Amino acid sequence: MTDGSTDALRASDAGGISARRGFRIQDHVAARIALEMLQDPTIHQLECETADDIVVRRGAAAARVSEYVQVKTTESDGKWNLKELTARDKGRKGTSICERSLLCDAGGDEPWYRIVTTRAVSAKLVPFTRDRARRSGEAAFEALVQAFAKRYPDVKSLSDQTLAHWSRNLLWEVESDERALEARNTTTLLRLAHGHGLTPAFHIIDEVYARLTAKTRAMGDAASSDPAEKAWRRSDCVAWWEGELNLMRAAVAAHVKVYQLVDAPSFFSELCSVADAAAKRALYAYDVEYDGDAWRKDELIEHLLDWLPEVALPPRMLATFNHLSARRLPGEALRALDRRGPPDMPRLVAGLMLHAILRHHFGAEPIACRIFFLVAGELRSTSAHIVPLPGGDEIWLGRSRLVTAQSHRAVIDEVLSELRTALTRDVLVEERDIILQLREPRHLRADTLDRILSATGKTSDLLRVIRLPILVAYDSDTLSAGFNLAYVPLLQAEVRDEYERIKARIGDELRGVEVSLFLVPVECAGTLERDFTTRLRGR
Repeated sequence: MTDGSTDALRASDAGGISARRGFRIQDHVAARIALEMLQDPTIHQLECETADDIVVRRGAAAARVSEYVQVKTTESDGKWNLKELTARDKGRKGTSICERSLLCDAGGDEPWYRIVTTRAVSAKLVPFTRDRARRSGEAAFEALVQAFAKRYPDVKSLSDQTLAHWSRNLLWEVESDERALEARNTTTLLRLAHGHGLTPAFHIIDEVYARLTAKTRAMGDAASSDPAEKAWRRSDCVAWWEGELNLMRAAVAAHVKVYQLVDAPSFFSELCSVADAAAKRALYAYDVEYDGDAWRKDELIEHLLDWLPEVALPPRMLATFNHLSARRLPGEALRALDRRGPPDMPRLVAGLMLHAILRHHFGAEPIACRIFFLVAGELRSTSAHIVPLPGGDEIWLGRSRLVTAQSHRAVIDEVLSELRTALTRDVLVEERDIILQLREPRHLRADTLDRILSATGKTSDLLRVIRLPILVAYDSDTLSAGFNLAYVPLLQAEVRDEYERIKARIGDELRGVEVSLFLVPVECAGTLERDFTTRLRGR
């Protein structure tokens, strides 16, 4: 519904509508003014193809303004000039561009005028391009007004206005081309969305803009017998924008990259690293460090619990949490863990360590942090991360264990035994199928693995991008002896010895596969597990 000020009786279907279908730049101009209306509460209505190409209604009842906008896209090599603006068609009164614009004034409101062209203006007309509030009194502008005052003094609008009034209230805008105008409008939409805390992708903004221009086009194409369809009140435009914001919020949540790290504090410090390129083996060792003479067990537990939501919850769920609901994340993560039965706490602690290290030190994004599958009746679990490397993206299928001094050898033997059968074709296909089910690309950054991870991809191609990280958090002799100012070199020697022992036991079955050993010495694995469980359940 309009506010009753649409010049319905003066609107006509003849000529204007058929012509405007060939000049869609008018739709973009109307869209730009609609965006102005969203930001300017003094604009209360926009009309298309009523008294003029576009009409803008402004102001309160005591000082209402109707601005009549003409969009000119005529082709010519020259700039717009005074002669072209005042030339009559075969000398007939009221047929020049300036007269036709003036005569759009229907009376009642204070009339303003605007001309939008794709061609530039001559030097004499340049004063029209300056803001109305800033040009009054300028010699060039006043001379231009006087020139029009002398033209056709007998031509008057319904409110008894002449070309002197028309020229004093005319604003001239030059839009270079349709693409530039569209780009400027979409930039405005982005800025308005940012003002509401949204950062939509360009394709989302393009869709919003397409709906906006469809609206202005439909207004122009509507018949003059239906004036309500040719006008857009500001209140209705604001309601439309609120609806678009809601659609953008849903779209942004559906595509948000939930694993982006911004100023997240690091925790582990690197002890040492070894790269055996020829053997396709590597060592990465990390230290929890001391605070004074106390090993940072409690801080480690808090750090691991901070990563729990990423490990336990799918990205589509992470994307739905804002700062108001984020406090529910740990509880949701714990419930997700418990749905599979009581979690294996030692593996959970070690898995969180591997996840935190891969995220911080390798820029990894998880495809799925907890994959469960059966091999010969035995339930296995692993994690899958995409790691960007200079040579291309890789998939790291990780195993993680927290071992005590008593369980150390048995657990390592069990992990290595599992790895020896991890790369058979059947197991790879099983893991790939599960990864395909769990992977949510719209929440991950772009990678180069789509073809390899497809259901029809070759396992031989998959093998080329796979690396097997094994994290072992183990009871350290160095740390269990208590704080020592010289503990770092002792710990470095210890992890190198541990790496050599485990590397020697990996076996020939994994000869052609990249295996990276991650070692995290701990003061007491049993105490760490117990206190982690207590803190997790008590959160």
